[in-house]
Amino acid sequence: MTAGDHFHGDVVHMNQTTDSVGIDKRTMAAVPPPTTPPDLGQALATLLPLLQELRRQLGQEARPLAVRTVEAAEADITATAEPETRRTALERIGGIAETAGPAGAAVLAVIHQILTLLGG
Repeated sequence: MTAGDHFHGDVVHMNQTTDSVGIDKRTMAAVPPPTTPPDLGQALATLLPLLQELRRQLGQEARPLAVRTVEAAEADITATAEPETRRTALERIGGIAETAGPAGAAVLAVIHQILTLLGG
């Protein structure tokens, strides 16, 4: 190659390969951003008072770590949260709610509804 050479188009480097058949010219379509289900806001609004009751019950049972975990996870379940962050927070709260009696059962029912809305 000299200083005056100009190359336009594909440049392919093949190192230690055999049986190469060509260049893959497919283009990848952009992945659309995740959409928020329309009923999510209402389900989250239903969940928040139930979480307050759950925290109150856990506090009476002298389970401060569970109370702090629920409080921390609440910030991650907003409608604007990243989907994976929200799902992880809901699963964390659900694990605590399973051990919390009637208040936990109500929380679990709404968490199940939210996860269904989110597709899983």
